[in-house]
Amino acid sequence: MSKEQILLVALNAKYIHSNPAVYSLAAFANATSDNVSLIEFTINDRYEDVLDGILMRKPEVIGFSIYIWNVELMKQLIEDIHKIAPYIRLIAGGPEATNDPETYLEFCDFVMLGEGEKNFRLIAACIKEGRDIPLDDMEGVAYKDDEIIIRQPGPKSILNMDEIPFLYNRLEPFENRIIYYESSRGCPFRCSYCLSSLEKKVRYRSMDVVKSELLYFLDQKVKQVKFIDRTFNSSSERALEIWTFIKEHDNGITNFHFEIGADLLKEKEIELLSSLRPGLVQLEIGIQTTYEPTMKAIHRTADNKLIFDNVKALRKAYNINLHTDLIAGLPYENYERFKKSFNDIYPLYADQLQLGFLKVLKGTDMYDHREEYGLVYSSRQPYEIFATKWISYDEIAKLHRVCDAVELFYNSQMFMHSLKYLEQFFASPFEMYEAMAQYLNDHNLAGVGIAVKKKYDILQDFGKEHGAEEVFSLWINYDKMLHLHQSRHMTSKEVFNWPDGAKAYLFDYSRMHPVTGEAAVTVIDS
Repeated sequence: MSKEQILLVALNAKYIHSNPAVYSLAAFANATSDNVSLIEFTINDRYEDVLDGILMRKPEVIGFSIYIWNVELMKQLIEDIHKIAPYIRLIAGGPEATNDPETYLEFCDFVMLGEGEKNFRLIAACIKEGRDIPLDDMEGVAYKDDEIIIRQPGPKSILNMDEIPFLYNRLEPFENRIIYYESSRGCPFRCSYCLSSLEKKVRYRSMDVVKSELLYFLDQKVKQVKFIDRTFNSSSERALEIWTFIKEHDNGITNFHFEIGADLLKEKEIELLSSLRPGLVQLEIGIQTTYEPTMKAIHRTADNKLIFDNVKALRKAYNINLHTDLIAGLPYENYERFKKSFNDIYPLYADQLQLGFLKVLKGTDMYDHREEYGLVYSSRQPYEIFATKWISYDEIAKLHRVCDAVELFYNSQMFMHSLKYLEQFFASPFEMYEAMAQYLNDHNLAGVGIAVKKKYDILQDFGKEHGAEEVFSLWINYDKMLHLHQSRHMTSKEVFNWPDGAKAYLFDYSRMHPVTGEAAVTVIDS
């Protein structure tokens, strides 16, 4: 039986991404039916090529994996395929379809609500055997019956994670792409803006299975494995065991990414993490806000003081790439209070300070409170906030410009010494980036692609406008020497005339730090 009977379609944001959901559905169904194939495109591919790439496979059934980043294109594909080939059965799934099935039932036969492996295996068996799909007996689907939308409740029993086959027995399709790995499902927290809060129970893949699969990645020397567990260390013992395994089997190449709750870290975990090879692990730490009324409104129970203490402890070894997150537009947080959250978090000096904006997603508690909070947001993906009762559109727009300045200079990690010196010329870190955003706007540089060398000139001119001159120029040149090298196999000597005396440095570009991206530096005389 041809595998082209059922085709799963993914539209990824970038080529380096993949869609583990369609791989999981296909692997689970093909374990018994072997009639499911999949195809991946990106949202940047030419639309006609995507459409033709799907239809030329001549599938009987098409399943669409719909997310916030591809929803508009997916809607268009579904409508156009229905017009061109109305005999093909269409199925929608993924977070966007799960939380808005009505939109997709105009052209789709039915919509999968939530986790889909069990249902998809049944669908694949029915298609293979030529049987009708028993929608009225299936759990977690929505369909139309005489124009009435029927929603079948979710499954009474959840899927055992160990039943899902390993997705990466063949690595060829993932060459030069990120490997996404799922060792658990669900999240123990109830953040009001997050769809992960809807799954109440956390399930884990067995430790023996996880270790064998991680060992495969390590043996194959893949570049990066990104865990998609919503809070990886929801079980401290489990997290410690996996981190210990990764340390013991480190191949010197593979990097592992985890999203964690930093306040859940115990002393043993911090001690272990601090002992890892630089670059082996990167951690994403959601802080979102430091304002207690806001934390209460969004149901965050995190201990920010403990988060800060633990991040500072992790930062000491400088062996882990640390990302911290803030969200603008949350309830009860106005412009000035967001500034305070920024200034609270900035001194942690994480490698990435990610400034996001609230997205009002259907199915979340935040969506249910949209009128109470006066949320004004886009009706198109990514449903991003324009204004709330506490913050105006003009202030949100200003924060976007500040975010661009942070991205341009801080998150590039190429100006860290210069920026630390520059802080003293401003009342707070936020006001520095606020002024930077204004400078970029005034000089028609906002939103413009800027060459790396030009960025150093821009930052130097900006500093000069705010009173930072001779010493700041030295720090600019120091940062340049750390990053702007001709070859990683060369060294360079440079003399700096600091206020406290001249020093000569040897910059070794064959030894770049895996976390900071800086050349190794040695003082050779003073």
